[in-house]
Amino acid sequence: MQVFARRRKVKFTMIDKLLGWLSPHMCEGCKEVGETLCKRCNFYILEHKWCKCVGCQHQITTPELTKTGNLCFGCSQILPFNKVFVVGARTGILRRLVGNYKYFSRRESSKAIAKLLENILPENLPNLVIVPLPTISKRIRERGFDHMKLVAHELARLRGWPCDLALLRRTDNVSQHSANLRQRQQQAAKAFTINPRRPVPPHILLIDDIYTTGATTTTAAKLLKKHGAQEVYLGIVARQVSQSK
Repeated sequence: MQVFARRRKVKFTMIDKLLGWLSPHMCEGCKEVGETLCKRCNFYILEHKWCKCVGCQHQITTPELTKTGNLCFGCSQILPFNKVFVVGARTGILRRLVGNYKYFSRRESSKAIAKLLENILPENLPNLVIVPLPTISKRIRERGFDHMKLVAHELARLRGWPCDLALLRRTDNVSQHSANLRQRQQQAAKAFTINPRRPVPPHILLIDDIYTTGATTTTAAKLLKKHGAQEVYLGIVARQVSQSK
């Protein structure tokens, strides 16, 4: 299976290079030819980093930012994350980057997204095992790949951390794209299971692309802690913005 996975990775890398030569990538922000996110637009996103709580969307104080990241002290008592790190709001360039990657299979964007996550992670974090939130099988078949596994693999390479792409398993096949809060919570409650063949590491960085209600990431983090994880950090690419905040 490992040999097959390596061959498949090499195959997709060659295909991506060939497509990049035949039809050069364009920046999602300024449409400059070369990369899916140019240096200028990458800098713009990081300059407009999310500086609010991932839960309540209220402004984060300096003590909170130091201790719990994008998580206020109030929400840290409710949510099962030790620290949270968010790249930015789901608007503008970041919205296009994540949306085209997630919904239009722009596979090459995985590297740009992983680089954004790597840039917002503090240097003083403990050695973490990166665990992506698994995608439902229907979406994997549509895209031809699990988009968050690609990001996790690239982030692990950039940070020099291990990643476990098979620790969490998806047990449902229901998309939450149009579900309301209550539906998301009900779906998330039975969406995941732990792979019994994989030991649960003590320190985990759980990553996902979009945080809306937090139902799926909260459920996954609680499950990981139930099975032995001591700390679960959360890395989010884009926070869905509530108009009421």
